[in-house]
Amino acid sequence: MKIKAPDLVIQTLSNLGVDHLFHLPGNSIASFYDSLARQKKIKSILFRHEQAACFAAAGYALVTNRTGVCMVMGGPGVTNLISAVAECYYQSIPLVIITVDNPKKNLGIEDFHEVDSFTMLSPVTKKTICPRKIEDMQRGVVEALKCAATGRPGPVYLNIPVNLMGQSARMKDVRLQKKPLRPSISQARKALKLIKASKEPVIFAGSGVIRSGAEKELAEFIELTGIPIFTSLGGRGAIPEGRHLVMGMPSYTFDVGFLNASDLFIVLGTRLNPVNLRMGKLNIPERMVQVDIDEKNPKFKKADIYIKSDIKECLTLLNQEIKTGNHYQKPSRSRIYDTYRKSYRDFTEADYRAIRKDSSSLTAQSFLLALSAFLEKKDATLFTDSIWLPFSHLLPRARKPRSFFSMRSFGCLGFSLPAAIGACLADRRRKIISLSGDGAFLFNCQELSTAATYGLKNFIQIILNNNGFASLHNLASRKFVRQNEYYLWDKINYHGFSESLGVRAITVDSPKKITAALKKALSGNGPYLINVITSGQVDMKGAFWTKK
Repeated sequence: MKIKAPDLVIQTLSNLGVDHLFHLPGNSIASFYDSLARQKKIKSILFRHEQAACFAAAGYALVTNRTGVCMVMGGPGVTNLISAVAECYYQSIPLVIITVDNPKKNLGIEDFHEVDSFTMLSPVTKKTICPRKIEDMQRGVVEALKCAATGRPGPVYLNIPVNLMGQSARMKDVRLQKKPLRPSISQARKALKLIKASKEPVIFAGSGVIRSGAEKELAEFIELTGIPIFTSLGGRGAIPEGRHLVMGMPSYTFDVGFLNASDLFIVLGTRLNPVNLRMGKLNIPERMVQVDIDEKNPKFKKADIYIKSDIKECLTLLNQEIKTGNHYQKPSRSRIYDTYRKSYRDFTEADYRAIRKDSSSLTAQSFLLALSAFLEKKDATLFTDSIWLPFSHLLPRARKPRSFFSMRSFGCLGFSLPAAIGACLADRRRKIISLSGDGAFLFNCQELSTAATYGLKNFIQIILNNNGFASLHNLASRKFVRQNEYYLWDKINYHGFSESLGVRAITVDSPKKITAALKKALSGNGPYLINVITSGQVDMKGAFWTKK
């Protein structure tokens, strides 16, 4: 029996395990809604803006390690989500974006909603898939899901020509088959030989460890080798912060020059881009072992040994070789870790004292310190926008995988609120917190209504409210005449705005109100918004991007 294209797409998605579809309607995709209404497995989640729908699919993918699916109309629907797609691309988030559009061959006739989305999305997607005939439709859906999750994960663009939507084809039995990429024993032994010859090796781990589900294998590797580890921003949670030999992700205002004493980096599932290398402040040793599922990037420093492999598979083999062979002898201590432990403790304690000294003033720093103390023993997941840059040492420690997510190299504001909503829909048992400055919050603030509509009791939005882009304003004021009108705005009634959209609001305007507000939001049934009114003075001194 033949079925029409919309049913073919929706049933294939459902059969392959897709259970949420994040979308915004449009004429070209209207026929999909009839198909969605006649099935029960896929929950369709309606958003107010395409960028938010894309970020919500990303948040869902991040907490589930599954592919998020986002559907929007062509033309302006696509242009509205390009920034979000780019953020997902640089974060390696598996995502499928579905649109219905005029055939590519028709470009140039200036049809309604016409735009060359193929060219626009090409730099920030792994692949564009455009079925040419109805018989290719189902294969296109399968290929999109497979490509998004295979190798280095990332967004895939599935563009369905509108002329195929009324056509029919037979439904086939399709499955996704994923084969993990394994290293060879010779590669593993070469890597261990280089590690054994080093005096001060250091592990540098990224989000690839978490994507691979290799947290246990990484912990065992550290236990077997005694090698200290630090992580990229995306790697937070790959190993519990606070554990012996774990340096976590040191603050971007902290001098990491002590790492330059390392004679070998073992790079696991992270890219050696400027942000991860702290804008050139972190020097890579002469020797390097790199394990990644992705192809080598010729613009990054070349590794002595590059192993293209799934991280979990590689660490499993390395651990086996260490336990069964004579490939490595665990050192008694690491000077680099000892240096880190003392210097970072001194750095953080001095900063904490300075923050607590002014107990009457409510600043972003004082709130983050109080939030971290409050969440220390709570089971919550935190999404943030840009505030991690100067204050990462004030954020809660990541003790579990998938407990911390932030916008990263691309730096697209508006990430945390909708991403947290996507995470809430994936896991309604765990408290999900979105932490934003008021500038970032306003990018997708309308989605508070989405949180209310779907009754997300576990959703909490925190705004660090300083009436504008105060951090940028303070940076600029160091060099130029103070110009408030370019960075700051008049006060906004976030409390009233939030409650008008169905989200209960709590205003915090003094340090004494912080704990009570957090208790109410985390113990009650949300969604909640906490409006933290801070002073506009944000101390950016020492931030890596302020130095020449």
